[in-house]
Amino acid sequence: MRWFPLVIALLLVAAPAPVSLFDGHSLEGWWWSVEKDPPAPSWAAEDGVLRTTPGRGTPVYLLTRESFRDFDFSFEWMAEPGANSGVKYRFQGYWVEGKVQPQPGGPKRIEPVALEYQITDDESHPDALSGASHSTAAIYEYWPPSKPEPARAGVWHTGRIVARGLHIEHWLDGRKVVDVELDSPDVQAAFARSSRRGSSPVLARHARRDSPIALQFHDGAVRFRNLKISRL
Repeated sequence: MRWFPLVIALLLVAAPAPVSLFDGHSLEGWWWSVEKDPPAPSWAAEDGVLRTTPGRGTPVYLLTRESFRDFDFSFEWMAEPGANSGVKYRFQGYWVEGKVQPQPGGPKRIEPVALEYQITDDESHPDALSGASHSTAAIYEYWPPSKPEPARAGVWHTGRIVARGLHIEHWLDGRKVVDVELDSPDVQAAFARSSRRGSSPVLARHARRDSPIALQFHDGAVRFRNLKISRL
């Protein structure tokens, strides 16, 4: 068994170190508009926290300037009562004037067509109360999380997304709550059942893997911190 410590050491060396997506005090590394002079976004960065600012700035997604294919992304988040947000990844395109296009365009808010890790106040937001596939840590619209209790507002939670090929995991507070293969019959049936006829077939085909990761501005105030990602 003398080789065992050597194998462990090699694995540790080979494992990619996580990198931070947020420097704790600025929006460096993020973008939100294709305009030459982008508007001030509805986000603030201060004291190690990235937060939405409802009523101030233009309500937009924050998108990473880097793209990621297979990754392990961990983050902490807190939603105020009644808030709704999410993390979008594996973009298959963008909504541009009502159609899915390969690139964002126009002066309006960039709308990714993507998988989404749902973030919301499970106990009071109407969307979360409409069904488990719209609750926190779901693959929004398509796959519900298996979790012991609703995600409460006003407290810090830990989230994690693992995307490796067609294998997707969502984690919430240290528990794996979604574990699926996107090409499995059950997941493909969930895409087919969705009323989102414009985006669901595109997401089901999942032809595109490399894309930015986006933080969503939706309803209310949401905070993020400790956003770290490793390429797999």
